[in-house]
Amino acid sequence: MADHTPQRVDVVTPDGPVFEGEAELVVVPGAAGLLGIMANHAPIVSTLKPGQMHVTGTDGTRHEWATSGGFVTARHNETLVLVGQAVPRDEVDAAAARERQERAQSALERAREGDGDIYAAEREAAFADVLVEFAKD
Repeated sequence: MADHTPQRVDVVTPDGPVFEGEAELVVVPGAAGLLGIMANHAPIVSTLKPGQMHVTGTDGTRHEWATSGGFVTARHNETLVLVGQAVPRDEVDAAAARERQERAQSALERAREGDGDIYAAEREAAFADVLVEFAKD
């Protein structure tokens, strides 16, 4: 990679950290679109929607995850990404993702008919869709 100022990056789920270290670039699925964050970025706090995110380390290595919703904050060359789930690209199984998508769509249909939590069903369906797309890439 080019010679860029690094920033401290932490990507954390309820199960613990999935990335901790210095990086040149963080790209996350912001609620209003993709956000690219480099060192010296203006302070920001944003919600995240389910999507694909990546961190480019100082050595040029690209780390990629399918993520559920969450939050990102960046200030003073430190970026913190908090997400409910982060599945590394190499751990996404296409068949399992499609099955999860089918179950999520069924649960969403039931929730829309009054049987279940519609917000939880919408979140799961959106994340399942991301996993299926991630498996295709």
